[in-house]
Amino acid sequence: MAFRVVLIESECSVHLKLNNLLIDKGEGEIWIPLDDISMIVLDNLKIEVTVRLMSTLAEHNIGVVICNMDHLPIGFYSSYDNHSRVSKCIGYQINKAQEFYDAFWKAIVYQKISNQKQVLEILGKSENIDKLEKLVSEINDGDKTNREAHAAKVYFNSLMGTTFSRGNEDILLNSGLDYGYTIIRAYIARLCVGYGLNSQLGIHHKNEFNRFNLIDDLMEPIRPFIDLYAYKILDGEKYFKVDHRRKLVNFLNHKVLYMDKKMFISNMIEEYVAQYAAMLAEKRDTVVFPQIINYLGEEDDN
Repeated sequence: MAFRVVLIESECSVHLKLNNLLIDKGEGEIWIPLDDISMIVLDNLKIEVTVRLMSTLAEHNIGVVICNMDHLPIGFYSSYDNHSRVSKCIGYQINKAQEFYDAFWKAIVYQKISNQKQVLEILGKSENIDKLEKLVSEINDGDKTNREAHAAKVYFNSLMGTTFSRGNEDILLNSGLDYGYTIIRAYIARLCVGYGLNSQLGIHHKNEFNRFNLIDDLMEPIRPFIDLYAYKILDGEKYFKVDHRRKLVNFLNHKVLYMDKKMFISNMIEEYVAQYAAMLAEKRDTVVFPQIINYLGEEDDN
């Protein structure tokens, strides 16, 4: 299973050599086996990339995130159709009853709010934990009473204060959240392609203008992981810096305990998406959701 997320920030030439990603900075070369790479982030407008490399990356289902001049993710490249039975997989998505999706969305919202509660406990901001516990107990199939939105308000007010707004670009934490969420979103999009899933066919999101409805649904329980890490690295900072971006990209290489195994977060997310695909095909009954309590951070391999 590929595990490396490669961030390239310097002006360089990037091409393919003997099934390796070759990064040529002029003064030296860096070789990385394609089989080790899950995603590449290009964060310099002067990077030169060959079409041969891009074609091979698509064949290997390696996603590419492209950043703009402000170093913010602006585009995502992935293979178009990298599954041998993509029509069959999409058929599973289309033919599932609404009751299935409503029940699964309930489970997603339950785990998202549970993870938000754990974030507040970890950070010692526990004054509204009881409100989140009450909201969790009130979730119904399809979350028709929108407990998710109510919990989000309680959660972010507890995390950042009552004046906090997710839409305020002047708030430093929002820069970290937006950047981290985009990296996770791109990573899940790459996985959905690999498992033959149509990213527009969501579990709960049905926006006709959003080609990532499914990705946005699946990533909901993972958002609190980014919240916790972004909060920690930005606490006390004044600006969103290069080092912060590097750390958020590297977040996928952090460790987590998942299904009684220590693994990279990138591998955990792949297991999670694979389980959802298997559920659609009626090859398993449940999905094991990521839990903040099992987040190990930047642990070594011991």
